[in-house]
Amino acid sequence: MQLNLSNEAILKQLGVISSVNNALLNQVSAVRENTNKFEAIEKHIFDLHNSLEKINGYVALSNSENYLKIKHRESSNLVQNSEFNEIVEKWAERYKISIKSINDKTYYILGLNH
Repeated sequence: MQLNLSNEAILKQLGVISSVNNALLNQVSAVRENTNKFEAIEKHIFDLHNSLEKINGYVALSNSENYLKIKHRESSNLVQNSEFNEIVEKWAERYKISIKSINDKTYYILGLNH
């Protein structure tokens, strides 16, 4: 199922409510262009964002690359850190989404594998 949301709707799904501006809208356009088959995976991205909130994780725009990032807030809870990585890796495998690990708390969503 494809959602085909507007750039503004994508920002709202990711929790950006009050500070939507042209720079952010342009960044979402760049992410859409740079992410392989973005429209085919956007629903899964928002589902992941919602499921990660329980363990202090989220999906957001990267500040340095034209990708969405999957991020875990700093935590000394090793179980929660492990759970974050497990959720992200299972999600990517289930939906055949390429991710790039930046460090133990951050991934980039590269797009659909095929």
